[in-house]
Amino acid sequence: MEHRNLETKPSEERILQERAMVLSTALTGEIEEDKILRLVTFHLGEERYGVDSILLQEIQPLKAVGWTPVPCTPDFIMGAVNLRGRIYSIMDIACYLGMPLRPVSETTHLLRVQCESETAGGDMELCILSDDVPEVTAVPLAEVQPSLTTLSSRVRDFVRGIRGDLLVILDLERLLADPGIVVNE
Repeated sequence: MEHRNLETKPSEERILQERAMVLSTALTGEIEEDKILRLVTFHLGEERYGVDSILLQEIQPLKAVGWTPVPCTPDFIMGAVNLRGRIYSIMDIACYLGMPLRPVSETTHLLRVQCESETAGGDMELCILSDDVPEVTAVPLAEVQPSLTTLSSRVRDFVRGIRGDLLVILDLERLLADPGIVVNE
């Protein structure tokens, strides 16, 4: 068996130290929590959206839960679901934002979210639809740009920003505070 010489030359040592400094600086930058958005990302049709992960309570595949359509509700309310003895509305955000309807598929998931809402008179808890299995990602605030003017004004009202890869970051708290989503009839 051949033994390698583990001693390094001064020039190699310097290069390794410089690399270590660069790597440690990059890692230190990632640790600054106040400069990172932790998002749950998912698709609605062809578009990718993200919402603040702190609002997410759970994720369930739609096919695994028994849900029921609810008559006489707006189009954006797909139905209701019973999760561990509690009933939640299922909201199709894409429909609410005026996007084309999409069929439910094997990959459709429910994201149970919760946030404060003065409109609802307290905490708003409901399930929103995702066309695929959601992912959690960290997005540096420096990568978030203002909303594009090409988005409809209805969508722009609920967008915090957009990342360069066209990830639309929704302001879910603002969306759930919108009086238009509360059905009182």
